[in-house]
Amino acid sequence: MLKKGLYCAMLMAALLGMMSRTALAAVYTLPENGDSVLGSNVVASVKAKDTGTTFARRNDVGYYALLEANPKLDPLHVARASTLLVPQQVILPNAPRVGIVINLAELRLYYYPPDSNTVVTYPVGIGRVGGDWQTPTGELTIIEKVKDPDWHPPKLVVEDVGKRGIILPEVIPAGPDNPLGAYMLRLSNYSYLIHGTNRPEVVGRRTSAGCVDLYPEDIESLFNRVPVGTKVTIVNEPFKAGWLNEQLYVEAHTPLREQRQAYAGHYDSLLNEALSAATAARPANVDWSKMQALVKAQAGVAEVVGQAVNGAPTVST
Repeated sequence: MLKKGLYCAMLMAALLGMMSRTALAAVYTLPENGDSVLGSNVVASVKAKDTGTTFARRNDVGYYALLEANPKLDPLHVARASTLLVPQQVILPNAPRVGIVINLAELRLYYYPPDSNTVVTYPVGIGRVGGDWQTPTGELTIIEKVKDPDWHPPKLVVEDVGKRGIILPEVIPAGPDNPLGAYMLRLSNYSYLIHGTNRPEVVGRRTSAGCVDLYPEDIESLFNRVPVGTKVTIVNEPFKAGWLNEQLYVEAHTPLREQRQAYAGHYDSLLNEALSAATAARPANVDWSKMQALVKAQAGVAEVVGQAVNGAPTVST
């Protein structure tokens, strides 16, 4: 159920599935056989003055996703690394392949253009932890597109920054100081937006007041692609399972803090939900020990955990 929010904070303000790039957007061809594992991971060079934000933006990946995939990386000294893994292989979320799908735990947006056998993906930032700050799950619709929007700071944000002695004006006009960036998509729940940002470091993190933030170049790309009336489905799937060439893959992300608290680190039910959806029509032999290690690592990188079978499925330990 979607509720409360109001705009966004300015806080901290190839294989089947061959990938191409338009601007920085990753564009994948959907396999005709229904497989849901797309693309392939790459190793990218680090530049001498790179920070986590500059490297992530240049490779169109979210900040947390970069840290997940490179667990030994010192986020304060990114330039000390010579190369980093960029997780560009993805498993599609377990949601209808229609319109926009946002997976909160993954901090990634998927757009399925109508009359096209493709999906376009972008990293996103989402709402902060706690109460009205959180980005909710549910189904919405894009009802308006605005270029160079003004920002009317909501009460939630005004009160929060006021605690630090910052007084916000009633309206911040379009321009470099506007946290909405240059493009905005308004959702059918008026409190929530998909928009750009004047602070690229927020992408791939949880810093907003509930809205969904994209890199400036990514929101321009998305804005130019999606029409008013596009369906938006927001899900929260830290564990995803899918198929590629009769091999079963699992992709495990760190659950959001709310889930970590609710499940107390025991995620069998979430994992089983993902596996059940993937194997309902295609049984598999599964290496359970490998899968458990993958879930424990939570590196956000898809890996093979099983093989399709014609007979009864088995589980190896």
